[in-house]
Amino acid sequence: MTGMRLARGGVAAIGLLALAAGLSGCKETHSAAAPPEAEARPVRVATVALEPATDSVRYPAVIRPRVEADVGFRVGGKVIARLVEVGARVEPGMALAKLDPTDLQLQIKASQAQLASAQSDAANARNDFARYSSLRQGEWTTRQEYDRRKTALDKAEARVREVEAQLRVLTNSMQYATLVADEAGVVTAALVEPGQVVAQGQTALRVARLGAVEAVANIPEQQLGDLPKRRLSVELWSQPGSAVPGTLRELSPSADPGTRTYQAKITLDNPPPGLQLGMTATVTAALDHGGLVARLPISALTQREQKPAVWVLSQAAGSQAGSQGDAHAAGTLELRPVAVAAYAGDLAIVAGGLKDGERVVTAGVHKLDAGQKVRVWTEPAR
Repeated sequence: MTGMRLARGGVAAIGLLALAAGLSGCKETHSAAAPPEAEARPVRVATVALEPATDSVRYPAVIRPRVEADVGFRVGGKVIARLVEVGARVEPGMALAKLDPTDLQLQIKASQAQLASAQSDAANARNDFARYSSLRQGEWTTRQEYDRRKTALDKAEARVREVEAQLRVLTNSMQYATLVADEAGVVTAALVEPGQVVAQGQTALRVARLGAVEAVANIPEQQLGDLPKRRLSVELWSQPGSAVPGTLRELSPSADPGTRTYQAKITLDNPPPGLQLGMTATVTAALDHGGLVARLPISALTQREQKPAVWVLSQAAGSQAGSQGDAHAAGTLELRPVAVAAYAGDLAIVAGGLKDGERVVTAGVHKLDAGQKVRVWTEPAR
């Protein structure tokens, strides 16, 4: 009996061992046949947008009138009235300021008296010459006396013409006592006040003519040579996104002693409404090089055989991510060499090797491998 029990126990133990070995073999066979799939790595991407290859530089500028004149009285005197304020619109012939006319009126009266005296002297000399002329015909006077009378008449008539000219000058001076506008414009500065005594030609007002306006910018000397070749546009700070074409009208031949920059004046071809003098603007000078380029973050660049390269998502990954909009859409990577034309701040200007619409990895590029599965990472919703 005891022997039979031992035999049955041994058979049961052997059966359990065989069952365990069978299960272990099945598990190993299943693991070898279907290994676990590697998880796709999340990556940041940027979509390639090709644009014309343009080299652009920007300069701060100020809007100024093309013609701004300092106007003043053509005679001296005491200002009795200033008829306009800064910012006033003026029209041709409009009175801007006046001088006290008292002294000029007295000068005109004195000149009129001198003219009357000269005319009387001329009339006397004319009658005297007429008498001596008749005496000369009858040989009752000498040739010398006749010539002397003729000279006296000529001097008297010349004196009349001289005093008449002086009277006209004083009459004009009387008109100059009122300062008038020559052209339509805007008063940008007032430099005299009533009661002030001004000299002839002293600046009284500054008037900016209406019409052409321009943006004034300072250009560094290293960018001076190709400025005439560039396409210019002006964008007002008060109207962002609205660029106005401009034309280079004047470029200073000498540098400013303080800033060592050259002043450029760009005429606005079609000034926008609401433009005011003194506004701040940005002048953009663009130079087209031809071809198409893409602007990518410098963090997207890596190297392949000591040359610049970027990781590009496969077309399948790009289309899947684009169609589903799913952050977990997976794809594979391709290391593609590119040509970098220039660097602008934290951007690389890529001139070749990419197509419009492709997706490029922009972060962690040194930890990726060709053919590695990745998924497009998106910002979580807040």
